[in-house]
Amino acid sequence: MASMVPSHARATTLLLFAVAVACGPRRGGATAAPSDADDRGGGATVDADDAPRDLAGLLREAEDALQQERAAEAVALFGRVVGEAAATQEQRRRALLGLAQAHEDLRDCAAAVRTWDAYLDRHGRAEDAAIAYARRGACEAELGRWEASARSFEAVAVAPGQLPSTRIEALARQGYALFNLDRFDDADRVLTHADEVFVQAERDASERFSTYYFVGMARFYRAAILHRRFREVTIELPEKVMAARFKQKLELLVAAQDAYNATIKAKHMFWVSAAGFQLGTLFSEFYDALMYAPVPAWLDARHKQIYYDELKKQIRPIVDKAIWVFEKNLETARRLGYESEFTAQTEAKLSHLQAALHGDDADLGKPLARLAGEPATAGPERPTGTSAPQGEDGPAPRAADRKLFVPPMTPLSP
Repeated sequence: MASMVPSHARATTLLLFAVAVACGPRRGGATAAPSDADDRGGGATVDADDAPRDLAGLLREAEDALQQERAAEAVALFGRVVGEAAATQEQRRRALLGLAQAHEDLRDCAAAVRTWDAYLDRHGRAEDAAIAYARRGACEAELGRWEASARSFEAVAVAPGQLPSTRIEALARQGYALFNLDRFDDADRVLTHADEVFVQAERDASERFSTYYFVGMARFYRAAILHRRFREVTIELPEKVMAARFKQKLELLVAAQDAYNATIKAKHMFWVSAAGFQLGTLFSEFYDALMYAPVPAWLDARHKQIYYDELKKQIRPIVDKAIWVFEKNLETARRLGYESEFTAQTEAKLSHLQAALHGDDADLGKPLARLAGEPATAGPERPTGTSAPQGEDGPAPRAADRKLFVPPMTPLSP
């Protein structure tokens, strides 16, 4: 997708990751019509009578067009080199690399993936193969092809000779893809490994990190997994079941809280802001779960009033904790001059919490308005900032889950 992240989040650990990719309207004109060469390399061709005599010059012209952001022209020129029988293996390799990048600049993810496939089929042992896998994985993620994206980033993560930061980025992106497939156990294993690589690199002083973006991303989605599992636990009657479910939900709340706090300690402001918002939401959801738990049928109106009044007193500290977290999140963002959709959402959530706590006598004998909003329901909308429907290779996440766990400023475009 087009990059929407602030400048401090643009640093990346792979040489070519700086080019953000997305699907959407093309710019700079249309590419040539599909052909046999399109199947091989995703580009355009010319008739045999028009075959250029100076392929080296044509390749330089294509690379100049790409550098000068004339992407549509670059696609046509690179495609001619790829389709030439007289082209050398090195010329085709360079042309496929340029063609894939030109498709990315045109926001044509599907064509970019086809071109990266062709490149890896022919040059999978080249020294820059890991970069090709990574770029393909990012394109696949933008298309919602999560299974394919996970496989591509796994290839990067296991490639020999990678810096710790490169391996962490690949593992974080692989874990993100697995998260979108609801493969939480697999995602947690991969994301945990990313954190282990970081801790080891810090201990060994083997690399000076230019950004902690992907460290924060890996920790955030570990917390999100716990948060999702927390949501899945419902408090139900009879009382013995209710007690067991309450214990389980509380344990998951504590684990998710610790994981969000670990995200905050990574000290990347984007993920600090996201984790702070999620942490406050976590407490709000726990409050709702208790206030809207089923009430024994034998309670009459008077006993219900007593029940809810006592319950509100008992769990008021949970709401106070949520308010404190939201206030702290805003305070930190304002002190650093940081603004994002998460800070705006935090402000709105904070106002809602404070208003909900000032109920009048009409609220006696019933729970307060939901602090976290209505329960999640499936919906057709996509999260802001995504370029393709979610769940193309797996179960589509619920609307509320997408809103919470897929940041509008997508982690696929650092």
